[in-house]
Amino acid sequence: MPVLTDQLKVATTLARVTGASLTVINPFPDPEQAPNVYRHEATDCENASLLDWVFEQTDESLPQVESDFLYAWDVVRGVLQAVRRRDVDTLLVPSSSGTSRLRKRMTEQLATHADADVIVVNGQAGFSKAASILLPIASGPHSGLAADVATSIAADYDAWIDILHVIDEEAPDHQRERAETLVEDISHRIARPETTATWVLEAPDTAKAIIDQSRYYGLTVIGAPTKSRLRRFIFGSTNATVRADADSVVLSARNNSDISETR
Repeated sequence: MPVLTDQLKVATTLARVTGASLTVINPFPDPEQAPNVYRHEATDCENASLLDWVFEQTDESLPQVESDFLYAWDVVRGVLQAVRRRDVDTLLVPSSSGTSRLRKRMTEQLATHADADVIVVNGQAGFSKAASILLPIASGPHSGLAADVATSIAADYDAWIDILHVIDEEAPDHQRERAETLVEDISHRIARPETTATWVLEAPDTAKAIIDQSRYYGLTVIGAPTKSRLRRFIFGSTNATVRADADSVVLSARNNSDISETR
């Protein structure tokens, strides 16, 4: 379960840095239970084994770890209810790339409708203490959260962050100036000048440029796509391409504090 292990490691890191508690919820349908019913204790050997595995994967330095087995006919609705009831600030969900259409739909629904910021764990499995982090940014609403996530992980692992913005090779001067301002603003937000660099890269294909660079980093953190679902279906998105093809673990961060964007 390498992807699940990565998910737990990322959650552990973020909880440790922020001093937050970590709640692990294992949602799955149980035909013998009524819809959306919580069970706070594992009552069979399979659940107990999974719970033991969860605690083995988490770090002993965490302030608090809780685990629930959530039984619900509608897994998405059950998780969203759990987020609201527990007043969760950040929800980590597993990869949607390279999985079934059902899993992709569930991941998209959770990311879109959760009353919390959402981080999706994608890319190549194998999250470890990355010495360097690639942070591709754009001007959308999710780059700030991506920067905050990268900052937390970098602080915990004493890692270097490269802030990357890709522009077209024939971009006009005003666009280049805007790009320089953008990376500098994110650098100020991170506030770790001794371990942070900014980089405006000229390339004809943004997604390909990020994927090519991802092989040199242990982790890539990117903001969620901002296009509407229809536009993503027709044209795709840089985020989806990077998540599918990057040569490192990819965290896709979605800031759900602003729900005004077109879905």
